[in-house]
Amino acid sequence: MVDTKKIYMAPMEGVTGFIYRNTFARFFGGIDKYYTPFISPGEHRNFKSRELKDVLPDNNAGLNVAVQMLTNNAEHFIVTARKMMDFGYREVNLNLGCPSATVTAKKKGAGFLADPDALDAFLEEIFAHSPLKISIKTRIGVENPDEFERLLDIFSQYPIQKLIVHPRVLKEFYKGNVHREAYVRAKERLSAAAADEETVERTIPVCYNGDLFSVSDTERFLVEYPDADDLMFG
Repeated sequence: MVDTKKIYMAPMEGVTGFIYRNTFARFFGGIDKYYTPFISPGEHRNFKSRELKDVLPDNNAGLNVAVQMLTNNAEHFIVTARKMMDFGYREVNLNLGCPSATVTAKKKGAGFLADPDALDAFLEEIFAHSPLKISIKTRIGVENPDEFERLLDIFSQYPIQKLIVHPRVLKEFYKGNVHREAYVRAKERLSAAAADEETVERTIPVCYNGDLFSVSDTERFLVEYPDADDLMFG
């Protein structure tokens, strides 16, 4: 059942670097796309040594890789996307999911979700100028799952290559049950969005991520959600 879906490896800081990705691909395989641990574009416009090694084409030869970025600065995102294009990448991924306090205090990662208007302006800028396709990995809010509806209003306006939904809010970190009804809502709203005279909503593929720790977890998920498309593990 699982092999009918696209399977992605989640970005996990300090874990899924290029050595891990290459080792996993060599001995196990089965991953359709790998997402790198986030890089943090800054004013210096240079990569940290660790970040550079992780995204160098020679270190990812033969792998389907998307580079994840953690930033709330549109210019930094665009400049880095151009560098990734020079490296031969076809997709960059925006991190709107990291719940770490050191990240969210700077209104990055899931912390960016607290200011929907600023997020909307940021997305408008990067989608207008990025040379690469942009996917987004997101949580469903900061305090309350009801916040997700406003976020979907925003996401629906942009040509997102894929929306990866981890259906928890920031304050939940990785504890408690995931709000899978939010994932269902995203699929209903975005995967079958139709344009008319009063809306410019787009059809956006939705990927599920969250609490799939085993084959049995995944099989149960797919029985409950048989229309699920791509799945992200990690």
